[in-house]
Amino acid sequence: MSAETTDGRAARRFSLDDWIVEPELNRVSNGEVSVRIEPKTMEVLLCLADHAGEVVSRRDLVDTVWTVEFITESTLNHAIADLRKALADDARSPRFIETIPKRGYRLIARPGGDPHRDFPPSRSAARHGPLAVIIGQTVRLGDRNGADLSGHVLFLADQRIPVPGDAVVFGRGELADIRILDPEVSRFHARLECDSDRVAIEDLASKNGTLVNRTPITSRYELKPGDTIGIGLTTVTYRRLSDESTLTHD
Repeated sequence: MSAETTDGRAARRFSLDDWIVEPELNRVSNGEVSVRIEPKTMEVLLCLADHAGEVVSRRDLVDTVWTVEFITESTLNHAIADLRKALADDARSPRFIETIPKRGYRLIARPGGDPHRDFPPSRSAARHGPLAVIIGQTVRLGDRNGADLSGHVLFLADQRIPVPGDAVVFGRGELADIRILDPEVSRFHARLECDSDRVAIEDLASKNGTLVNRTPITSRYELKPGDTIGIGLTTVTYRRLSDESTLTHD
């Protein structure tokens, strides 16, 4: 039986340190051992991963995973205990799941987009807030907008998203720098790397892929002004701020 999120969508695999989490198989493995876990236990892990670094209350976990008015307190306790056992985690000195007394639980390890390579550090939205949130064709700029600009910019229609001069992660998850609230978008979907001279994009083993000029990319791709980036149902256009002749002004 494949694991699904509570809205019925199959979840994509990701990494937690040396563990590979495969929601579709209800399995975690680290190259030496492979452990099957119950579907609801996997959903608890997915909920914690969606809010990595944040405290998730017991009530929120129950409401998200079981979506019923009442379950016994031991049900969630058993799910957390099963996760710790599967991940060889110690509740007294946790590497993965920390108990916050009288509040809930927190996933300590940062989820990786591709379990076969290091996931790029991103300026956590839990600490800084996103650069922007995209809902359909609307852009809502975050508090970080305007800081450490790189000379690069993205456009969604006539809406501008300035890009800082480092790595920017696109995704649906709360720790993404540019959040795209679209079920077709993975939690950590793609990464944009910028410096003063160039910008490149790579897909982070997303479920539905990343397009450049309507073509799926399979490796790191250096962008040119005017290139379009397709992530889920969202398409943004890359420009340079210095290219005044092609910029659309507010």
